Amino acid sequence: MIDRVLKAIDYIEAHLHDDLQSAKTSEAACYSHYHFLRIFHTLTGMTVAAYIRRRRLTKAAEALLCGTNRIVEVAQDAGFESQASFSRVFKEIFGDTPARFRRERMKSLHRGQPALTEAYLKHLHTGGVTMIPRFERKETFIVVGLGKDFIFSEPNVIPVLWNDFLRQKHQIEQQLDKAFYGVCYGPKDKETFAEKFHYTAAVRVSDDTPVPGGMERISIEAQEYAVFTHKGRLTGLQNTCNFIWKTWLPKSGFEPADAPDFELYRANEAQCPMDTDEGETEIYVPILREMASSSVLG
Repeated sequence: MIDRVLKAIDYIEAHLHDDLQSAKTSEAACYSHYHFLRIFHTLTGMTVAAYIRRRRLTKAAEALLCGTNRIVEVAQDAGFESQASFSRVFKEIFGDTPARFRRERMKSLHRGQPALTEAYLKHLHTGGVTMIPRFERKETFIVVGLGKDFIFSEPNVIPVLWNDFLRQKHQIEQQLDKAFYGVCYGPKDKETFAEKFHYTAAVRVSDDTPVPGGMERISIEAQEYAVFTHKGRLTGLQNTCNFIWKTWLPKSGFEPADAPDFELYRANEAQCPMDTDEGETEIYVPILREMASSSVLG
């Protein structure tokens, strides 16, 4: 996984001053658009768009110190349409305006973004694997629920969506069980670095269940998953997800399948996802088994 992300980084570096296309960047890593955005974010802690912006600004800072181009020309090379917008974002990172930065030859390049390297990425992921998943194949099933696009770098506001869904779930007919599903997949827009993902709070239903107004129906196709169990309160769920995507998956030998991943929540007596110290949440990560070595399965 790290090797493939590095190929995308090489592509970004080679086209830093071009009109970078997200589809071509993800192709360089041989990932789907959505999985590349997610894997890059979990490996590096930043979005692809943020990395590209910081790299362009770092190159701009170098040009200000070492070159003779006018600031407006440096701004254009960095992909900004105006010197004003360039100056505003530049100051956020380097602490001063481009003009003063150049005039006083401020050596604050340490605030910039160096190109990511193999050594750095491996340094981030030297932690030991302490969770072992089970492997399970699920046949096609249908869920209906409330969905919305979110941004990777935003604060976690998914609980707000769950609150809205729980108030409306009584509208859904033919619910098959008392479990809840949090389904996560890529947005329809695959042509820009939108950094979005679509998340749906849902329940499993019959094939002919009508869809209430404002909700959506998702068919999750047959797929094999690595299934992890998060124990305890939901406030710690993000730590478990970070472990799965940052530590386990890069070391596992598996590739993520181009399919939704989802959380399965058991219900408490109030018919809400369990959020107790004793609660358990299952996290289903779609995988391609043929990509793994037999030693991983031991």
